[in-house]
Amino acid sequence: MAKKLLVLLKDRVFPEVLREAKRISDRLGFAVEVYCLRCGGDRVRELLEVLNSLQLTTEVKGSDRPPKEVLVEERPYLTLLPKPRLNPLAHAFKKPWSEKLAEEVDEFNLYLVEEGLDEPRRALLYADRDRSSEAYLREAYRFLSALGVEFKFVTVFDERYYELLIKKEHPEVEAKEILGRMFTDYVNAVREKVKRALGLERVELIPLKGEEGRTLPYFARTHGFDLLAVSHAVESKEEIVENSETHLLLFKN
Repeated sequence: MAKKLLVLLKDRVFPEVLREAKRISDRLGFAVEVYCLRCGGDRVRELLEVLNSLQLTTEVKGSDRPPKEVLVEERPYLTLLPKPRLNPLAHAFKKPWSEKLAEEVDEFNLYLVEEGLDEPRRALLYADRDRSSEAYLREAYRFLSALGVEFKFVTVFDERYYELLIKKEHPEVEAKEILGRMFTDYVNAVREKVKRALGLERVELIPLKGEEGRTLPYFARTHGFDLLAVSHAVESKEEIVENSETHLLLFKN
């Protein structure tokens, strides 16, 4: 049986979400279902026109239920949601419904499609030492490989957190040496974890320093990556969702 790909739209139609659903369906053979929540007749007609232009044949369902209830009932393998592009000031005062849903649930694989972006071609797959499960790493690796995007592994070491603790007990020069060793040990531990989870002999890992919730989205945006894949268990999930300016995949841990 084909895996279910659920598209959730609410109030507005986002063609980029439907294009990505079509691409995933064609490439991976997923069965697509589309829900348009609180959509009137004009929105449904607009949605059907986009689906027809994409030659994506699927049933369109309407509902006034909360998005989470639809997820629980449908139990899809992957759910595509729009991530509207807002200016920072507007974003600070009004969080989109899709971001709220992504922050609320952790038992579903979610794909937030960034408004205005083309299909992803380069992705970052995040791994950390303590929270990323081997099951998450295997599932994300399989999905990105099957999707055909180029991707690299990345990790973030929060140096500032340890720096405050170590500098209380050690002189500055010694503290820097300790931090350097901690950084190397952390990166090696993450690399070994990924190798073990995926059965790989060699893993290229991009090591970053900084605050996870800011560093990951910023690095992705400024280094030509258009998709970021993380686990729901990532410590700074809410910040990553809010700060991301690329497509964002959230996998069950």
